[in-house]
Order: sequence, then C-alpha cells, then structure tokens
Amino acid sequence: MIRRFRFSLRSAFFLAAALAIVLLLWPARRLESENFVFYFPHQHKTISAETIGNALYLPLIPMLNMAGRVTGLQEKRNSLKVWFGGNPLELHKDQTKVQVNKATFFLFQPVRRLNGQWMVPAGFVSAILPRLTGQPILYQSGTARAFVGNVRPISYSARLEPQPSGVKLIVQFTGKVSIGTASTNGKWIIFLGNQPVAPLEQQIHFQNPYVTSLQFDDQDGRPKLVITPAMGNLNFYPQLASDGEELTIALVKPPEAAAKQTKKTAPAAPGAPAGQQAPGQTPGQAGQTAAPGAPAAAPAPPPLPAIVLDAGHGGADSGARSRDGILEKNLTAQLVQKVSAALEATKAYRVILTRNGDADPNFEQRTLTANTARPVAFVTFHAGEMGDRSPVVAVYTYQSPSPSPQPAASKPPFFIPWDWAQSTEVSRSQQLAQDLQQQLGKIQGATAPAPLEAPVRQLRSIAAPAVAVEMGTLSPSQNAGQITQPGFQQQVAAAVAAAIQQFSPGGLKK
Repeated sequence: MIRRFRFSLRSAFFLAAALAIVLLLWPARRLESENFVFYFPHQHKTISAETIGNALYLPLIPMLNMAGRVTGLQEKRNSLKVWFGGNPLELHKDQTKVQVNKATFFLFQPVRRLNGQWMVPAGFVSAILPRLTGQPILYQSGTARAFVGNVRPISYSARLEPQPSGVKLIVQFTGKVSIGTASTNGKWIIFLGNQPVAPLEQQIHFQNPYVTSLQFDDQDGRPKLVITPAMGNLNFYPQLASDGEELTIALVKPPEAAAKQTKKTAPAAPGAPAGQQAPGQTPGQAGQTAAPGAPAAAPAPPPLPAIVLDAGHGGADSGARSRDGILEKNLTAQLVQKVSAALEATKAYRVILTRNGDADPNFEQRTLTANTARPVAFVTFHAGEMGDRSPVVAVYTYQSPSPSPQPAASKPPFFIPWDWAQSTEVSRSQQLAQDLQQQLGKIQGATAPAPLEAPVRQLRSIAAPAVAVEMGTLSPSQNAGQITQPGFQQQVAAAVAAAIQQFSPGGLKK
C-alpha cells in the first residue's frame, strides 16, 4: 500500500511537470478582449471583441441583435443558421465561407466558436453586415469602430510648431467639434463631444522634447484625444477656434522653470556676473536664444512623411473579375497590404490607407483622406484587361480631358479649385511614374511599359505627386494567373517601396 502510494505521488509529480513544460512550449494563441464601437445616426453602442491570433473577432448574435433583430436560429455542432430580418445567414466553424440568401461570400479569416459562442472576424462588418441590414457601413480593417447608415465621421491632422520654452500642437479637423478637457496619469485628455471620428492614424508619434504622442481613443464610445507629454511639470493651454475646426494646444514650461533654463543658457557679457543680460539685449529677450543643443531652442522635428495608398474599388463595387473568380477589389486590397508593410519596414514613412477590408469609400472620401494627410506621394492600385501579355504592371499619371482653368492674375496659384489640384503636380507625378516604371521593370518575367497619361478620376483632386498602378491581365476570358501569387505581389510591393524611396528618400524630393 505504501509503495503504491509513493508510486502514485511520483507519477503525479512527473505528470504535472510534463504538463507544465507542454503548456510552456505550446504555441500561444493570443486572446485579448477590447471594445468595438458601432456608431449609429443618433447613438453609439459597444460590444466586447476578442483578438485571436492577429485578427479581431466579434460575437455574432450580440452584434446582429444590436444592428437589428434575430428572428430564428438553428445550431448544429459545426454549423449555424440564423434568420435576420428575413435574410437567412449560414456559417460553418473554421471556414471562411458565408452564405446570405444562398449567395456565397468569403471572409479573410475563418469563423470561430469560442466558449460556446459563435465569433466572426471584423471583416464581416463590411462584407456581410450591410447585406443583412440594407444599410451602408463604413469600416476600416485594423480599427475597432464602424459607422452605420448615414453617419459621416470627421478626421483630423496634427502638426507641431516650436514656441519659446515649449511647443504648440495644432490639430486640424475636417468638421466642427466641441471639446472638454481632463488629465490623468500624467496625460491630458481632449474629449471631442459626440461627433464620430475616424482617425487617419490611431497614434501619431513625435520626436520632440515636450510631447511624445497624440493618440485617439473611443473604446468607451466617447471620442477623445490623449496627449502624452515628454516631460513633467508643463502647463497646458487648449484653445478651440471659433469655427470649431482647429484646436491649438500650447505645452510650455512654467515661468519659474523657464527662468531657470534662461539662466543656464543665456550668454553673459564678458566680465558680467552669471545670469546678467548681455549688452544690447532688451528685457524679455533672455531665454529667447538658448545654448546650442538646449531643448528650448531645438526646432520640433516633423512627423515622418506620409504615403497614401488607395486600393481600388471595394464593397458592392467589385471591379474586374477573372475567369477563375478573382475580384479586382480583393486583389488590390492584398497588394496594398504588402506595399504598406514594405514601406513601413523602411522606417522612413508613415502609411495611410484610403480603405481597408471591403469598404467602398467614394472619390471624395478617398481624396479627403489623402489631402488631409499632406502626403509626399499617392498611389492608387487597380487591375484589369491588359491584353494577352501577363503579368503586366503599368503606371499612369493624370491627363485632364479638358484644359485646366488658369488662375486669375489677381489670385495666387494656391487658389486653384480642388477639382484641378493635380494640375499643379504634373511634373512631380511624372517623375514618380518614371521611378516606378524603372523599379517595376526589374521584376523578372513581368512587362512594365513606359508610363502613360490617362483621365484616372481618383488622381484628379490629389494635391500631391499621384500615380495609378494597374496589374493585368484580369479578364473574364482567362484565369488571373501569376498576379494573384503572393511571391509576385511581394516583388511588386518591394518595387513600389524602392521607387518611393528613390523619389522621396524620407522627405520631399528636391
């Protein structure tokens, strides 16, 4: 009996140790909780979401009941059928295929079943939910918010201006906001009222001695900006312009700290006691000129230059289609993700996308996203019929179908109408196109013809060097072939990134 008991204890010990090792070495499945916000015309609602792997997942039934009403449900071990507003929806565990009214659609990630609850990837919001609700839904992949119906969110851009003993943070909004302020954990919070906001960038980082970052947050459904200072004991002075579209925030050292800095950095006259003003220096000038390298005199470094990437088509507009069912909207979305990764890997740019997932922003929304970012380059991607040669990667610049209007002699050049914004960027757009064609021509087996001009609608209003890149052939008469292969798309992405570096190596090309 004693021997058997000792043996059992020893076995249990080794079993526990082995189990601990297995759990330690087993590949972890990242599972994190956060909120997902749905903005409706007169209210907002939040539901809990889970990050599984690298994909955001939402609970299906709570989401449907939030957007409408589930009228029926039939669940089996590996499948689920839901009736929502008279529309039958069918899903299968661990599959990307989804059926709505017997029409088949495919998600980028599979449906999951977690703790007895059916979970769908966030791409379901833009790909499937509009077909069930009959309402347009704006959702960008990688974010945790969606705008339902006729909700039109605003966006913003930010810049820094150096100030004596501090810095001025200027936030320019695309619509009117109201503000409220608070501070917590050494950070300042700017509440933006109830206006829905779709930020171009979730967080903007600054290389500045006074401010570290500007972050957008609406996890509780309340849009707000969170400012992280780079040092303590700063005074904070926010001021909203009368039109409600520009917010100026001064971050400055208190007068006592500024005076101490002045004593350390102001040059003294020969033979004068330390801290005494130099001859010819009027009162109040002390501290305006700091010693070389002092934080107060250093100009605020600008944020990384922006590159805007536009994946053509999306949503109900699928674009071209190949014989084997490849859709242009999906092909361009895949390519843009690879180009974005290649550019971000250079650490020389910040990348802004006009669409993510299966959304379909209109021309004006894409233009607003691009021009608000003030990019050094804009590239829109498409695919289509380009003859029997394949693969082909062609580059286009904008050609106006009619002469652009000439500004009146009494008006400076920047009073050109937005619809003709690209007319001032022709030469730089052509240079960008040449750099792209040069790099794309290095892809073995691909044809990269000389850049062409065409009346590409998306290029017309872009106030920056702008080009269109089109891959082919994508035709209903033949299979898509090599242009769908990840290896080929990666080569195109690398070529685009190299061309942009050649055109604008971390800044505006001179």
